[in-house]
Amino acid sequence: MGAEGEIRITKELRVSPSDLTELIVSLGGVKFWIVAVAPLYIGWVLAQPASAQHLFIDDLRVVLGILVVGPLLGTFTLLVNVYYDMGTTDRVNPRKKYVQVVEELIGEGLMERDTLLLAAFGFAAMGLVLAAYVSGAIVGYDMTEPIGPLTAFVGNYGFFLMTTLMIVLSIAYSAPRIHWKGVAGMDLLTNMVGFGVLCPLAGWSLLRPIETAPWWYIATMALFLGALYAPTTASDAAADQSFGIRTMAVRIGVQRTLLAGFFLQVLSIASLAVGWALRWFPFDGPAYSAMAQLWPFLALQVVFYAIFIRRPTVGRIWALLLLLSILQGLGVILMLWRFVGERTWAP
Repeated sequence: MGAEGEIRITKELRVSPSDLTELIVSLGGVKFWIVAVAPLYIGWVLAQPASAQHLFIDDLRVVLGILVVGPLLGTFTLLVNVYYDMGTTDRVNPRKKYVQVVEELIGEGLMERDTLLLAAFGFAAMGLVLAAYVSGAIVGYDMTEPIGPLTAFVGNYGFFLMTTLMIVLSIAYSAPRIHWKGVAGMDLLTNMVGFGVLCPLAGWSLLRPIETAPWWYIATMALFLGALYAPTTASDAAADQSFGIRTMAVRIGVQRTLLAGFFLQVLSIASLAVGWALRWFPFDGPAYSAMAQLWPFLALQVVFYAIFIRRPTVGRIWALLLLLSILQGLGVILMLWRFVGERTWAP
């Protein structure tokens, strides 16, 4: 009983096992899954044989591939990040409000902190097992395809290799002993390689050997995704700086980070223009004429970037990310539609 005149307010939390399961899954972030799934899908579409090119997902290989890089590896990556950051930058980051719910559950003894890490590696293990199954039981390459040294070594397990490398990058990004998130430049590079290189290569490797991938186009995708990542580290700069996490935005400043993202955006468009002008794959067919009508989508991205980074605020940065994501998504799907000969379904 409290002292006379004292008012005590208590709060009771009731959490069932199903509630905890839903919380852990929700921490994986559907928005984050999409960032990984989209490049994988692009790689799968580009790798299709010319006689069977289409957009609709009707292939078990890509369905299971999406499950691996999205719900499984995506959830693993975010759970690992939450586990290591929940005691520092996530506590004061406005866009990480859900972490406060986790901390409250831990504080009330309803959840152990290590549960996040155990669950994370559970998702990673499932991703590896499923990737191994897809590679060993479903993936098969045309014997007439040129086989490079990597495919000669790993065989049909290119998708499994890409999955393994994604897990390694996720650990390197968040784990304290490496913590590339806190190394200016490496935070950007990790995301460019993970999303812009490994994810499209994973989609490509479901159908064709990795060595045959259109490397110039994958590099262009990595630049696009780097332009998208730079604003996110800029929006988190205040929270990261308060705990001494020296991300690129903390090290060189928010404005310079946004200018770096703008530079990557322009560079990606320049790379696309060169490949298009020289008719490099995938612009060696119907997609070439399609680009003439899609350049306004790219020009508008540059305009939006230039406008929104002039007086950056967290709200403007996230508005910019939303607009860029929509424009890139529309532009890519329209280009792919022409690339496959305007066939939505398999011929």
